[in-house]
Parts: sequence; C-alpha cells; structure tokens
Amino acid sequence: DEEALGIIRRNAFGPDFHNFDAIARRWTQTWPQEECFYNRILGVYPLAAMINHSCCPNAIRVFGTVPKSEIGTTVIDEECTGKDVMIVHASTKISRGEEIVWSYIPPCGPVQRRRHMLKKYGFVCECTRCAKELEVADKLIPTLETPDDQKPLIERIELALSNSGMPNECQRLLRVGYSTMYIDYFNAALRNMPNKNERGVSDLLKLATQLHFSFVQCNNACTEHISILHLCYELVSITHMNAKDGGERTKTTNLIRFWTEQLKRAHMVRYGELGHNLELVRKAMKHTQLVLRSDGGFFRVGCKFI
Repeated sequence: DEEALGIIRRNAFGPDFHNFDAIARRWTQTWPQEECFYNRILGVYPLAAMINHSCCPNAIRVFGTVPKSEIGTTVIDEECTGKDVMIVHASTKISRGEEIVWSYIPPCGPVQRRRHMLKKYGFVCECTRCAKELEVADKLIPTLETPDDQKPLIERIELALSNSGMPNECQRLLRVGYSTMYIDYFNAALRNMPNKNERGVSDLLKLATQLHFSFVQCNNACTEHISILHLCYELVSITHMNAKDGGERTKTTNLIRFWTEQLKRAHMVRYGELGHNLELVRKAMKHTQLVLRSDGGFFRVGCKFI
C-alpha cells in the first residue's frame, strides 16, 4: 500500500546512495548484463533508519559481509557472521553525548541542490554546513558569472575563493559542494594533457590536495573523497617517475608515502574492522578506483581517469 511504500522510500538504503527511487528507475530500463551492479542492493535496516541526516556527517555507512572474528565470537558476531549487513562507522571524532548523523544524499552538490534532493524526506536541512554555505554563497556566485572570462569554471572558483577573504572552513565546504565539477575538470585536464607534463601534473596535484583536505573536514572517506585520493597517488607517482635527481626523488618518495597513508587511513575509516582484513581492503581499493557516482548510483569508469 501507499503508506508502506512511503516508509520504504524514506528508509531503504543500498550501497552508497542507491535508494528505492534510483532502483525503480533502473527497473524500467534495459541494461547490459555486465552493468547489473549488485545481486542484493536494497534493504530496510530499522536501527540504522533512525539515524538523522546532516550534510556534514560524522558517520558513514557501508555494506558488507561480516567475517568471523579471529579472537572469538559474541552474540552479535554469531547473528551477523556471513550475512550482508549495513555497518555504520564514525568518519570523524564523535564526542560523548553527540548525535550520530550521516548524509541521506550524495555530498557533492551546492546547498540549494541538496535541499531540493531532500524534499522527499519532508524536511529542510539546517545543519552547520548548510547555514555556513548560505551565508557565503551570495558572495561567491556573482564572481563566477563574468561573461567575458574564458577561464574554466574551476579556475574561476579557486580565484574567487582566494580573493573572498572567507575562512578556510567555508572555502572547504564550498569546494565539497562543487566537487563533481572538480572531478570533471580533472578528467578533462588529464585527457588533454600531452605526455602528462610535469607542470600540469603539479598544478592538478595542488588542486586535488585542496579538495582532499576539504573532504577530510566534510564527508571524510566518502566515495568521491577516495576517488580524489587515488588521483593524488597517481599524480605523485608520475612526479616521482619524472624526478631528475636524488633530492627530488627523496621528496617525491616521501609524498608517495604520505598519499599511501592517506588512502589507507580513508579505507580504514570507511570499512572499520573489515579494513583489518588485507584481502577485503584490496577489493575495496580496487572497487573505489573503478567507480564514480552519478545521480542514480555507481557507474563504471570507461575513458575517465577517476
């Protein structure tokens, strides 16, 4: 009945942001066999459904099969071992008594777009991120609408942010809101970059690093964040291969170690106890390297770099 369907629409989740509406749209279309992403892609988890929304969450959800503990089993282990479950992990420090919140929608959109996507849940988000973005968005948007400026949009955004006088915290929130555009910019730049020249790679790495720290502040270890970390690792690897002397190679070796650690840390945040299983981490990293999220869920990367 309609009431039951309404409950499912608002409370059923699948991997990342697969939800009832996205899956229902797929049912109406014909897809090649290789694009059938998951055998079991949606479930109603009553306890997890009680977690409220924030556009700047302190928790992240993943789906997985719980392996048997090597130390021993508990009642929870026995109930969940070998089953597909939703797992909630803290993505940042949560203080005693602080509410656990996560995002109901993909984090990569400006505040007005996020509010539009949240309409079906029946509330207007007034989290810290939304409030701060509303305060500063009016200062930024007019600077992006200069018809004579031929610079790419992302370069105009970065210039506007650097000249805005905004606190770093606000700049980072806005970058996360525009991160889909950043990803498109990275893909276009890499596609058009001849021989991955050193200066071009260095400029992209600086920009991707800014985006990484923005995600650490807001929506740490989300899929887009891990995609950016993969990109940073690949870019610094190119820089390392192009290093001309011992001093440069020492510097780039340290950068490779830094980005390896950032990748490992993000996967541990995202996958928690599952991250202690080396084989599961390998599979997770392979998965996050191969996918991007569109509005309807995951799609495989073809010619794209992220």
